[in-house]
Amino acid sequence: MAIALLAIGIPGSGKTTVLKPLAERYGLEYVNRDDIREELLGDATDQSKNKVIWEEANHRTAVALGAGRGVVLDGTFIERWKRQEMLSFLRENGAMQLIGVVAEIPLDEAQKRNAARDRIVPDTVMKSMHASLLNEPPILGEGFDALISLTDLTEVEALLAH
Repeated sequence: MAIALLAIGIPGSGKTTVLKPLAERYGLEYVNRDDIREELLGDATDQSKNKVIWEEANHRTAVALGAGRGVVLDGTFIERWKRQEMLSFLRENGAMQLIGVVAEIPLDEAQKRNAARDRIVPDTVMKSMHASLLNEPPILGEGFDALISLTDLTEVEALLAH
């Protein structure tokens, strides 16, 4: 079954730390726009060609789903409209199950983690993203089949193990 996991959370919330190994363990296509920026532009922070990066991420996602493989989309997906747009794209490309993986973490903890990373997101951006996510938290009505916490992936692992 082509399952799609959509990561939702601010930088430093643990999305990549948890989801990248999960994708590897279960043979899912792992799509991270920062990784694609690094691969194509040589700099994960280069925002100059975002349209190209999004197109490549969507292409990789569509190819995986078309082959019946599941995908993990590792991004922030803070805004509701972006989540809904991506969920429609995923359904159109063969995703049979859409699961939002929500990384809920206090802002101060994410800021501490962010400060220890190589690619530091400015504090003003962190605060703005956190406020946006609080203002528009993910809900099933956006088109998800399930919403689960990043800290409790047992339900997802049970699905993937079959």
